[in-house]
Amino acid sequence: MMRRAAVLFCIAWLVTACKSADVGAQDTDNSEETRQETAVSTKGKRNGKLTDEYLGIVYLPEHNVTLESGRLRVVLRGNTGTFNIYAVDAQGKGTAIFSTVDDSSTTFFSVLVGKREYRLNKAASIETQVRQTDAGGQIAYTLEKQFQSVLDFSLLSSERGGEADVVRLTLYVTNLAKNRQTLAVRAVLDTVLGENQAYHFETASHERIYGEKQFSALSGERFFYSGNGNTTAQVLVEGKTMQSPQMITFAHRDSLSSGAFFPVVRGEKSFTNIMTYSNSAAGINWPYFSVNPGETTHLTFYIAVGTGGVAPKGLQFVDALEDNAQIVAAVSDERRDVDAAVSEVSDDKLDFVYIQNLIDRINALNDDPKQVDRAEVRRLDAELDAILARIRQLNWQ
Repeated sequence: MMRRAAVLFCIAWLVTACKSADVGAQDTDNSEETRQETAVSTKGKRNGKLTDEYLGIVYLPEHNVTLESGRLRVVLRGNTGTFNIYAVDAQGKGTAIFSTVDDSSTTFFSVLVGKREYRLNKAASIETQVRQTDAGGQIAYTLEKQFQSVLDFSLLSSERGGEADVVRLTLYVTNLAKNRQTLAVRAVLDTVLGENQAYHFETASHERIYGEKQFSALSGERFFYSGNGNTTAQVLVEGKTMQSPQMITFAHRDSLSSGAFFPVVRGEKSFTNIMTYSNSAAGINWPYFSVNPGETTHLTFYIAVGTGGVAPKGLQFVDALEDNAQIVAAVSDERRDVDAAVSEVSDDKLDFVYIQNLIDRINALNDDPKQVDRAEVRRLDAELDAILARIRQLNWQ
């Protein structure tokens, strides 16, 4: 039931983004998250939009992309496949959340295929591409005949009408192999804000982390902080729209970067070793998942920032996200006048990627009012409504 609820929420959230010129209604943001998305300025805009064949997402390929809005700046680098997040204060000064050493390559995601780990940056076998999208930016990592991973960044506001202060990170993983694969994903976050403080991290239960420590998914720690008294980053891993991690590990950066995919921590060793002083990082491991050929799965988490000594508001943002049942009901009410016939909705259409592709097709048709095929738009709108009805039916069971 929890897995179904997560899928239904994602589907409902995607539907709120759909623009249907044919029904003559204005776009309505029904979830707290979509209402709070803020305008994002990107650098290096040019012609030549493409569509991801697996995700259906329209994008512009770029060498680098900088997203900047409110209290946030996110830098995506194409040549290294790396990224960093900056908290921007009232004077416009940005403070890096992660280490900037070696183009921020010590912060990364990786995918485990069988017994082999593939790091999603600078690896010779991984092809990288930075993308600018309407909603933010992405880095796509492709390992031929194995997988495509797309890391998506969106800047949001924790308060309605407020400045952007929350980054939503979503990692899509598509199976490019001919057979069903069982994969795992982890993130290594080389945080720097707490490294000159008495303690490097603080958990949701206010436990202060002075040395290496590991928490399982059963620990109930929904988030943790890394801060320096002026700037604070809050990493949220448990809550609405998110997939619970298997473990969270605080350790020396080198232990996480060069050690086992699923790290083992015993005792509270120091964050200092013979090579580097006070160098901590956070590792997040998600459970194994299985994907069929051509199938895509995803995971989401959030990073909220606070500047000027103000605490981040990421938890209130996540907790304010509306339940999927409320969103489905609201969207259904907005779409009562679509009357095209549609066949019964099969289970394979209750899929995150299928819904995204459907929405993108509707938007593409509506982009040119002079050339739009009204009959096709009505058919696609009807299919979307049928999916809504099926979701509502499943919710009531």
